[in-house]
Amino acid sequence: MAERPFTQADLDVLAQWDTPTICNGLEVVVPERRAIGFTVEPMVCIDPKAKPIVGVARVGMIRSTEPPRSKVTDRADWYDYVARVDFPTIAVLQDIDGRVGYGAYWGEVQSTIHKALGSIGCVTNGSFRDLDMLAPG
Repeated sequence: MAERPFTQADLDVLAQWDTPTICNGLEVVVPERRAIGFTVEPMVCIDPKAKPIVGVARVGMIRSTEPPRSKVTDRADWYDYVARVDFPTIAVLQDIDGRVGYGAYWGEVQSTIHKALGSIGCVTNGSFRDLDMLAPG
């Protein structure tokens, strides 16, 4: 596994605070970041009662409205990428369709698969489906 400048204990400490609290702290420590690095579109949490999550981002892109423009990564390769880390992961999926959210990658099946691979959540600018059937937790 990769050498990292943090441990699981460090991630557990970060999980004590929500994102706005962490961002406010970073703005004090690094004031030049005050005008960058935040969302400008509405963001919705599937489970507002859930505790904050902290993990290693596993990033990818999705598109559903047109054929691939280049070689598509085999889905098994994506799953290997998500699982190949010694910390919990968070899938970060960018929907690159012209109309974001047209196709939903994340739902009952993908949440269940990713949970089994050690993923603790997903962040996407796209859409979710099967909200009442997502993997528990």
